[in-house]
Amino acid sequence: MAADLEVEVQAIDKSLLECPAEEIAVKWLQANDLQKEVYQHLAYYVPKIYCRGPNPAPQREDLLAQHVLLGPMEWYLCGEDPAFGFPKLEQANKPSHLCGRVFKVGEPTYSCRDCAVDPTCVLCMECFLGSIHREHRYRMTTSGGGGFCDCGDTEAWKEGPYCQKHELNTSETAEEEVITVEASCFKTLTVYICASIYKSFI
Repeated sequence: MAADLEVEVQAIDKSLLECPAEEIAVKWLQANDLQKEVYQHLAYYVPKIYCRGPNPAPQREDLLAQHVLLGPMEWYLCGEDPAFGFPKLEQANKPSHLCGRVFKVGEPTYSCRDCAVDPTCVLCMECFLGSIHREHRYRMTTSGGGGFCDCGDTEAWKEGPYCQKHELNTSETAEEEVITVEASCFKTLTVYICASIYKSFI
């Protein structure tokens, strides 16, 4: 009986390892309803990987999850073989466009009288000196501590939300939109896996 189960598991594993990550990613890229496609993929494969009873070989489960669940997601996110895509993403890694520097007590802060949405919108000295606001009418005060620099916050400024250091370019705007979609896909995957594992133990 145990031998029959092992043969069945090996047959399932073989069919799972033949799951074409690239083809699935292409299908997702062409999908009208991406979330539905991802859910259908997970609904079919997650139970085959995680819901088969006791797990005497967790390494095999990890291998299957990487190949069948994460593999297509990596192809989808990179738009190409992840072995080439991830190094490109690492090279293109850019610092945050939000400064967020937390002010210490007595540190100078700058607010542009022409562009700030309200008087609480302030810049640290470094961002102020690298911004268009240094040529405007501005107010300099000292911080009471605990506030933070609003450079990069588009809701805080009527114009010139970025200094030279934190400035966006058009390709980065497109990349941010892609990252939002990617984050949504990973969230969907994580929620589904967790829900499936939870159901298998009830």
